[in-house]
Amino acid sequence: MIKQAQADYVNNGWLREGSRLLKATKWFGVLAVLLVATLWLVYPQPLERDAPRDLPWQLPDYRLANTHWEVGPQGKIHTSVEHFFLEDITPDMVAWFYQQLPISTIAYKGVTYPLYHIFHPTEHGTLRVVAPAFDGTPGMATGALIARDEWFGSYDSRGTARIIELSPSGMLAIPQFFGLKIGEVRHSFKGLNGGTSYRVDTIIGSNLPVIGRLLNFYIRTWVFHPQMLEQWQRHQVEEVASLQFFLAQIYRQRGGGQHFTLD
Repeated sequence: MIKQAQADYVNNGWLREGSRLLKATKWFGVLAVLLVATLWLVYPQPLERDAPRDLPWQLPDYRLANTHWEVGPQGKIHTSVEHFFLEDITPDMVAWFYQQLPISTIAYKGVTYPLYHIFHPTEHGTLRVVAPAFDGTPGMATGALIARDEWFGSYDSRGTARIIELSPSGMLAIPQFFGLKIGEVRHSFKGLNGGTSYRVDTIIGSNLPVIGRLLNFYIRTWVFHPQMLEQWQRHQVEEVASLQFFLAQIYRQRGGGQHFTLD
C-alpha cells in the first residue's frame, strides 16, 4: 500500500510537471511568435507601388461619408464606415464582385490590369488566394485565406485574412497575423430601392490574456495609430465608391470567365 501510494505520488508529480511544461511551452511559443511579428512590423520591407491608373471617374470626397473609430475593451480598436449608397447595384452584385476580385483581370484602353487595381486607382498592389475555399470555389469565398498588399497614403499595409462568410448579406473576414487572430472585419450589405446600403464594422486587436493587451497597445501606437486610421478609412470609402462606376458593366459580362472589359 505504501509503495503504491509512493508510486501514485511520483506519477502525479510527473503529470503535474508535464502539465506545467506544456503550459510553459505554449506561452514560449506565443512569445516567440510575438517577437518575430514585432521585428517584422518594425523592419518591414517597403511595398513596391504601382503607377496610378488613369481611370475615367472622379472619386467622391471621403469626408462626406460617416466614419468613426474608438478604443474599446482590452485596448482593441473599433471602427465603422457607412459607405455612400450604391445606386442600381444590388447586394448580389457586390458579393459576386468580391468573389471575383483576387482572380480576375480587366482591360481598359488596351491595357490589362488585375481587377484589384481598378478597385482603387492608386493604392492597390496585390490580392492573392493563399488557400482555397472549403468547397473549392475559386477566388474569395467561404474558407479561403486571402493575402493583400496595399497602402493608405504614405502607410504600407500587408495582411492575411480568412473569409468566414461571403453572401449577398455581407462578408466576415478574420485577420491573421503569424497565426494569431487579431480581430474581425464585418461587411454588411442591405438592398434598398434597387441599390445597396453598405457598412463595415471592424475590430482590431487580440483577445490573448495579458499579452493581448500589450499587443493591442503596440498596434494602437505603431500600426493603426490615429493618422493611419484616418488614411485607412479614406481608402475604404474611395474604393467602395468606385464600384458605382464599373461594377454594373462587368457584372453584365459574368459567365464568360475571369477577364472583363471596361469601355
